[in-house]
Amino acid sequence: MFGKAIDYRLLRLFAHDGHPEAEEQRQLERNIGVASAQSRFDKWNARLDNAIPVDPSLRYLDIGCGMGEIPLALALRGCHQVTGIDKDAYYIKIANRLALQAQLEDKIAFECVNVHDIADEQKYDVVLSHEMLEHVEHPRDFILRMDSFLGLKAGGEGKIIVAFGPLFHSPFGDHLNRSFRFRIPWLAVLFSEAALMRIRREFWQPLADDAESFAEMREGLNKMKFSEYLRYIAETGWITERLVVNPQLQRWPGLWPLSNLLLRVPVLRDYLAVSVYAIYRRP
Repeated sequence: MFGKAIDYRLLRLFAHDGHPEAEEQRQLERNIGVASAQSRFDKWNARLDNAIPVDPSLRYLDIGCGMGEIPLALALRGCHQVTGIDKDAYYIKIANRLALQAQLEDKIAFECVNVHDIADEQKYDVVLSHEMLEHVEHPRDFILRMDSFLGLKAGGEGKIIVAFGPLFHSPFGDHLNRSFRFRIPWLAVLFSEAALMRIRREFWQPLADDAESFAEMREGLNKMKFSEYLRYIAETGWITERLVVNPQLQRWPGLWPLSNLLLRVPVLRDYLAVSVYAIYRRP
């Protein structure tokens, strides 16, 4: 807004010095289990009108599975050909432990691998990506490659199902909410990246890295705009079965139609599209 030096002095007035991240992470891990897995899947499915196919005959790949909640939920619903991958070895360790505790280890396979290094010899009927697309280093390359994991059996669904957000240019797309005492909308759009990274290093959490850009953060942010996402999807040639933007606003009847109306305005859509939920089918 005013340059990195002045931006830093302004932002540090609102910085959170409580270092909450480590305890929040421990609390998150304690709460992971069968109930949270079911809840997370149900929430995702509901925002897509319960259209995510759940069929024991189908093969599933969850890219960016985190602690394995989505694969766990699918296995609990009877699916027994479920694979989850994530680049974080710690998350994969937790996912394997949860599968073992739930006695579902024979239905789920977890692998620690970067999304750009996934071997595509193994084929699936349903490819899932939940809350990770904004973190992928090269989103266009990744989206175009997702198609290569589909290899349909007779009667296979051939679905690609994604959910992600908040997008970088949306009101809270900076993913730095833990750094400040209250949420500042469009923080990453308004203020210097260098100033924000300095705040993150100094105030965020004791495990903070030395990142000097959003892309270098441990979780990484690719700054993809909603308009860019739509362009990448158009390049794939996929058939859109469902595309829901900002479904979290459905609880407020007045905001939901207003959001849909404003998203039609090209100059506004990149700054108002917070979250995206979609189902695609390969022709």
